Amino acid sequence: MSTTPVSTTSSGARLFARTVAFCSFTDVDEQARAFDGWSLHYTQISGGLFHGSSSTVSLGGIRLLVEHLDKVILQQGSVPSDRLAVAVPLELEGHARMCGEKSDRDSLHVFSGAPEFEFFSPDRHVLVNVEIEPEKLSADSMRVLGTSLLTRPTGPLVPMAAEVANNLRDLLKQTLAAAAQSSPGEQADTDDRVQLLERTILYAISEVISVARDAAANSRPTKYWSLVNSVQEKLQDPACCPLSIAELCVQLGVSRRTLQYAFQEALNLNPIAYLRAVRLNHVRRELRLAESVTTAATKWGFWHLSSFAHDYRVMFGELPSVTAKRASRRD
Repeated sequence: MSTTPVSTTSSGARLFARTVAFCSFTDVDEQARAFDGWSLHYTQISGGLFHGSSSTVSLGGIRLLVEHLDKVILQQGSVPSDRLAVAVPLELEGHARMCGEKSDRDSLHVFSGAPEFEFFSPDRHVLVNVEIEPEKLSADSMRVLGTSLLTRPTGPLVPMAAEVANNLRDLLKQTLAAAAQSSPGEQADTDDRVQLLERTILYAISEVISVARDAAANSRPTKYWSLVNSVQEKLQDPACCPLSIAELCVQLGVSRRTLQYAFQEALNLNPIAYLRAVRLNHVRRELRLAESVTTAATKWGFWHLSSFAHDYRVMFGELPSVTAKRASRRD
């Protein structure tokens, strides 16, 4: 991790010339906390030991965070109200949904367009997240533009032409490479250089978002997304969390076939696998809070402990006892 000192503009305002940081993770919840100030919740859906990383570059009022994920993750959360947050995919291969809409590599993902978002990301996932805080931008004209973008109604996805998407990816890659290669003491890391980078990124994002109004009118979530959301709500309270598809169908008043169709279209998943994955994630969080394996497992409806341990290891790449021991050592 490397950082640079704080510089001061002629008006006396404090301006971070450049800050670069890199972190790697083997826990999805720890990775979610890399997003400073966000309310963010990750649920690991596909099995195996998770490996992820985040690289952060701060340039005045703009922060770039490159996120690598190697598992299917359900991301849910919200962005602070004073920030515009969008993401440009570098890699996005597989079944992806942003607030119920099908997303792809040439879609600009807008995380701040609604009070809350849901992003179902595939296991090949590398995004450059661009956070813009208008009040921290270094020029009045940019602060006005940033504020207008923040308050403009925008759908969760803005489709980009292939050329536009490639140009935006190249711009962000060049910015990240320049930040990583220059040393903290270089004279080139001046306020003027930061302002130039701010302007370049801000106007590039603005150009893409300018088509967002028309895109929002032509896009819609999959018709089954509301049913998937209803299922997700049922899985949050251990006192009433359904333990089987039969129980879930009764609670929601739908047929097994309807539920199967909904999950196949929305998430490309079997609802049984989804239900088990969410409950296992709940157990993992309980274990990190120093609960015993038996207590955590039974709280979320896993009564056959040997089968539970097998499913847990398939999902997270380690036995539940290993997770519990690691948590107890931290205490």
